[in-house]
Amino acid sequence: MTELAYFKDTYVVCGTGRVLEVIDTSVLTNGAVTPLTKALQRHPHAVILDATLFYPQGGGQPTDTGRITGPNGHFTVAHVFMDNKRVYHQGTLHGTLNENDAVDLAVDEDVRMRNARCHSAGHVIFSIIKHQWGDQMTERKGHHFSDGAYVEFSGVLSEAHDKTLLEEMVARVVAEDRRIIVTEESTGNDVLRVVQVDGYVANPCGGTHVRSTAELGHVTI
Repeated sequence: MTELAYFKDTYVVCGTGRVLEVIDTSVLTNGAVTPLTKALQRHPHAVILDATLFYPQGGGQPTDTGRITGPNGHFTVAHVFMDNKRVYHQGTLHGTLNENDAVDLAVDEDVRMRNARCHSAGHVIFSIIKHQWGDQMTERKGHHFSDGAYVEFSGVLSEAHDKTLLEEMVARVVAEDRRIIVTEESTGNDVLRVVQVDGYVANPCGGTHVRSTAELGHVTI
């Protein structure tokens, strides 16, 4: 199990960890093909750490990228995913990394913050729609990739409720500099992470978020 250190603070992009395993994916061709081995073979190597600052792609949000540096080499992180509570950092190894190496982690800050802003903007849109038209609309899913972000609902709105009106509502919430609050709730043996735009309904979410709506800037619907 990998400790998800990125949960603690979106704005922390440098830290440390310890190498648990380094996988040369070229040797995986000799065994049975599974969904995990198929995913791993998309990159030359994979690294598993005891704890990570890198967000693994999922929940509608893209992966972090960056660099893992050890005493005898470094690893360029191109993609990150989670399987069975283990986080796999995929990319290219330069030099060597070995089991139990102490390593420095550096997440690409521009990528992290762009993804966080995009994800938080999705929550603002979701929150406004639920607040204004929750009896007419049912949420389906969110896709928080900056090259084609969307929040999907099913339902029918009147023509008066067009995207210009929604964009104006979003702009108002951005200007109000509302807090984006992340909390954790115990649910038996598990912990549920919840994100809330201040004054609106909370929503379960495992993604990275900015602290305030003011950080979003202009949001185009």
